[in-house]
Amino acid sequence: MAHPDEHGRSNISSKIQKPLTKERFAMTTNQSSLFDLLPEEEAKAFKSDEPRESKKKTKTTAPAASKEEPEPDVYDIDRVVYYAGHRIDVPGRDMKLEDVRAWLEPQFPELTKERCELVYDKTTGHIVPVLKAHKKGATRGILVYTEVPQPEPPVYHLLDEEGTVWEVRTTQTGRFQAPVKGQYTIGFPGCNLAVPRIPVRCLADIVTRFQADPDIEHLAYILFDRRHNTYEVMWPKQRSNSVSVIGEGFMESEDLFAVAQIHSHGRMPAFFSSTDNEDEIRTGLYGVIGDCQNKRPTLRWRMSCGGNFCILPAQDYFDGDIEPWVVTSSLQREGIILC
Repeated sequence: MAHPDEHGRSNISSKIQKPLTKERFAMTTNQSSLFDLLPEEEAKAFKSDEPRESKKKTKTTAPAASKEEPEPDVYDIDRVVYYAGHRIDVPGRDMKLEDVRAWLEPQFPELTKERCELVYDKTTGHIVPVLKAHKKGATRGILVYTEVPQPEPPVYHLLDEEGTVWEVRTTQTGRFQAPVKGQYTIGFPGCNLAVPRIPVRCLADIVTRFQADPDIEHLAYILFDRRHNTYEVMWPKQRSNSVSVIGEGFMESEDLFAVAQIHSHGRMPAFFSSTDNEDEIRTGLYGVIGDCQNKRPTLRWRMSCGGNFCILPAQDYFDGDIEPWVVTSSLQREGIILC
């Protein structure tokens, strides 16, 4: 816990917070478009390319919500939202699903009406938000604490001794903290992992796949299995061409969830595009690998804390030396920068 000084202000605690119990939540993603980097004529030529469908299939996909059965005015059971490692009780049985989404949006800006669908299981009362489109959340006023609130909520803002307001978010992966947009800070944003560091073999598998076909983009999820304390690489069913990739999401659970997403830019440089910024609002770890035709492609690594992005030193998040597989920039090796 943070200890306030005589002015009632406090530092952010570096202690890893244990994620709240949950049963499942959903994730879906669309990835980068690089058309804006190409001359107009080349971009038109690329757009005419037919995307190729990956042979790899997702393990599970988000179920479609029923559109035939009308929503009741009052639900006959209490309902619970499962999202980002949290179990959140719905405060009223008379709240429609859209009311629930609007109630969640201030804490989770990615859950806008345009990019979110709530999947409801009427037998259990479970509600799972599924992201489905690109849309940034609107800017709102925020409540700022001068010390860590107890019990610690999944999302809150904290003022430190240097006058920086931090956004703090807890998921199954760990505790993320980033300065609110527009602020300079001398502190250190980042993610305190609540899971083991990622084995280098996962990165090696991903790089090998990217190098095998550098003329199209690819998308991979790095999953952690809490039951067996192991990691695995998942290749979702995806449609891709030389400048974009669209991958299907999957239903995560309390025991199996994504720690990171990595996509490739083929023969193009490694960077996070404006499309990536719109898509990666969901709190988590993200990587992009470019120059895939090279023996050692280039890796850029960052976190998203509710859409506040910070470039991180990738080596800190892998259990083993990543240099034999990828090239990282000097900024990534030296420390954290805002982006």
